[in-house]
Amino acid sequence: MWLKIYHSLPLQLFLINLKKNGLILFLWILLFAIITSKFAKSYGVPYLFLDPEYLGKVNFWSLSILGFSFGIFTMSYHITIYILESYRFQFLMIQHDPFSKFCLNNSFFPSLFMFFYGYYFYDFQITHGFQDIYLIFKELMGFIFGFSVTIFLTFAYFRLTGYAIFKRFTQSINESLRQRKLSRLSAIQKIRQVKRKSYHIDYFLDFPFNIQKVNHFLPYDKSLINKVIDNNHLNAVLLQITVFLLLLMMGLFRDNIYFQIPAAASIFILISIIAMLMGASAYWLKGWAIYILIFLLLILNFAIQQKIVNPDYQVYGLNYTSKKSDYSFERIKELSNKKNIKSDYENSLKILNNWRSKFDAIHKPKMVFICTSGGGQRAAVWTMRTLQVADSITNNSLINNTICISGASGGLIGASYYRELYLRKKLGEPIQLNQSQYMKNIAKDMLNPLVFTLVINDLFIRYQHFNDGKYSYIKDRGYAFEKQLNINTNYVMNRKIMEYGKYEFNAIIPLLLLTPSVVNDGRKLYISPQPISYMYTEVTENKNIMNSKYMGIEFMRFFKDQDAENLCFMSGLRMSATFPYITPNVNLPSIPSMEIMDAGLSDNYGIAEAVRFSFIFKDWINKNTSGVIYVCIRDSPRLLPIDKKISVNVIDRIFNPIGALYANWDWLQDNNNEYYLEYAHSFLNNNMNVVEFEYNPTSSYSGNYKQKNSKERASLSWHLTTKEKQSLETTIFDSTNQKSLDKLKLLLEY
Repeated sequence: MWLKIYHSLPLQLFLINLKKNGLILFLWILLFAIITSKFAKSYGVPYLFLDPEYLGKVNFWSLSILGFSFGIFTMSYHITIYILESYRFQFLMIQHDPFSKFCLNNSFFPSLFMFFYGYYFYDFQITHGFQDIYLIFKELMGFIFGFSVTIFLTFAYFRLTGYAIFKRFTQSINESLRQRKLSRLSAIQKIRQVKRKSYHIDYFLDFPFNIQKVNHFLPYDKSLINKVIDNNHLNAVLLQITVFLLLLMMGLFRDNIYFQIPAAASIFILISIIAMLMGASAYWLKGWAIYILIFLLLILNFAIQQKIVNPDYQVYGLNYTSKKSDYSFERIKELSNKKNIKSDYENSLKILNNWRSKFDAIHKPKMVFICTSGGGQRAAVWTMRTLQVADSITNNSLINNTICISGASGGLIGASYYRELYLRKKLGEPIQLNQSQYMKNIAKDMLNPLVFTLVINDLFIRYQHFNDGKYSYIKDRGYAFEKQLNINTNYVMNRKIMEYGKYEFNAIIPLLLLTPSVVNDGRKLYISPQPISYMYTEVTENKNIMNSKYMGIEFMRFFKDQDAENLCFMSGLRMSATFPYITPNVNLPSIPSMEIMDAGLSDNYGIAEAVRFSFIFKDWINKNTSGVIYVCIRDSPRLLPIDKKISVNVIDRIFNPIGALYANWDWLQDNNNEYYLEYAHSFLNNNMNVVEFEYNPTSSYSGNYKQKNSKERASLSWHLTTKEKQSLETTIFDSTNQKSLDKLKLLLEY
C-alpha cells in the first residue's frame, strides 16, 4: 500500500515541488504565513485577507473577488508547474484533457490553503468582525464561487485548444494497437523500461476524484506526445501572456471604484504575475533565464540613469519642467539670511497677536500646542477621535486655544481633517465637530486603490497622465493615495496649501507644520503657508542669527521658482506620510533631486517643533499667556515593559545590533522629547503642562463603552478592521485617558 501511494502522481508532484520548485513553493509558504498571522501582523497584512473590503464592505462579493484572484494564482501555479514538469509524465498525454488531470493531481497546496483560509477567516470574523455564522458562511461561499469561476474558465480554455490534437492522438493509438501485437516478452520489457524511469507512476486521480491505474502497455508515439506537450505548453504560455496583458489593461480603469478590488486580491494578482513570469521564462529562455534577467536589469538601470524611464514620484502643483532649484548648502544659507528671519519672526508675532485678540483682555489664555504621532491610519483615526472628544468636553476651547499643530504621518492627516472641519464651521457651515461620521470617514479603507495601483501600474509601466492646473503628472500610487483620501473625506481638504494662509494669519485656525525628512542629508523640509525660516536656524535673544548648520529647508522659498505656492495640500500631507512601499518617497525639482521621506524619521511626535516654536517666542508667550499646554496624542504607549532577554543564536548576533536600534527608534525619540519638554519647562517660567492621550487598549472602560478582547492593538496600516475601528473609538474612555481629559478640562478653565 505504501509503495502504491509513493508511486502515485499526487505524491510525486508534491515531492517534485519540494525538490525543484523552491521559489514557487516560497509563495505558498508566504501565503500560509500571512493567513495564520505569522507574517507582518503588526502591519495588518493578514487582515487584508481575513477582512477583505470591497466598496467599503466585507460581503459575498468582496470574497468572490478574492476567490477569483486566488483562482488566478492557483492556475498560474498549475500552469507554471505544468510547463516545468509535465514532460516527466508522458502517460498523461494520452488522456483526454491532460491539463485538468494534471491540476487535480497537483492540488495539494491549493486545497490545503483553502482549508486553512476557511478556518482562519471564520475564526477572525467571529472574534473581530462581529458577524453571525450565516453571513460568514455566505461570504465563504463567495470565495468558493469566485475560485470556481476561474477554474472553470481555465479548464474550458485548455479543453477547447487541446481537443483537436487529442483526437488525432487517440486515432494514432488505435491504429498502432491494431497493427501491433503485444507479446508477453514485449510487455515485460515495457514494464522494465518504465521502472528505469526517474518518476514511475502507477496511479493518478481522475475526475470526479477516482483513482485510476496507469496503463504502461499502451504504445507511445514520441512525436505525437511531444506535440501534445508543446501544444499544451504553448497554450499555457499564451494564456499567461493574455492574463498578464488583461491585468495591465485593468490599470486604465483604476479610477473607477468598481475596479478597486480588495488589497488581498491585488496581492494574489502580484504573486500570480511572479509565477507566470517564472513559467514563461522557463519555457522561452530555458537555461538562459538567469543571464537574460541580469541583462534586462542592466538595460533597466541604464534607462533609469538616462531618464528614458522615469521612476520618480512627484507631488502635485509644482512645476517639474522649469529650471531646477540649486540644492546646495550655499543656497540654503542664502535663503536663511537675517532679513528673511527677521521678517518671518515679525509675521509670526502678528499671528500671535491675532490669536491673543480672540480672548478677553483681562484673563490671559492658555496656549495649546497639539503634537500628534505618526502611525498610518491607526494614528489618523486615533487623533481624530481624541480631538473630537477632548474638544467637545472643553466646549471647543482646545482647538480655539491651539496656536500650532505638529507631528507626522497619519496623525497629521487626522488633525488636518479636524482643523478643516473647524474652519468650515467658523465660516458658517452647519458642522457638528463631534459627529461620529467624521471619524468613520477617516477610518475608511485607503489600501485597496494603493495596492491595486502598485500591482497593475507602478511595477510595470506608468502610462496614464492627468492635469493639475497647467501641469501634467503621471498617475501612480501617490495619485491613488490623494484621490482616495479626498473621496473618504468628501474633498473638504482638496485645496492648495496657500489657501490656508489667510486663515492661519488671522488665527481663525491653528498653524499646521508639515516637516517631512530629506533623505539626502537628514534635514527637515518645513512646509507651511507662513514664512518660518526661524524654525531651523539658531536665534539669539536679540533675534540675530548665529553660526548655524541650518537644520532645515523652507519649502516655499526654496522652490519659489517651481511654483511652490501652488502645492496641493494633499501632496504636502503625502510627503509627511510616506509609508514604506505603499506611499512612495517623492522627488522634488532640484539639482541634485531632493528625495523626501516620512516626517516620523526625525520626529514622530512633533514635540521638537512645538518646543522650538515656544522657545523662539518665549518672551511673548510668558508675557501674554497664563501658560502653555502641550497636548500629545500618541498612537502607542509611552511606557512599555522591558522585554525579557531571550536566547541568542547566530542570526540574532548578526542582525540584533541593527534590529534593536530600529525596534527602539520610538523609545530613542521619546528620550529626546523628554529633554525638549524639560528644557521648555525652564524657559516658560515653570508654567507648562503636558497632557498625554495614548492609544493603549485595555479592558477598563467607563460608562457604556465596553469592548471584548480589547487588548489587541490596531495594526500599522492603511486598512482597519471592524474591531480595530471600535478599539480606536472606545479607548479614549479608558481610565488613563479619562484622567487626561479631566486634566485638560481643568487647565483650560479660567
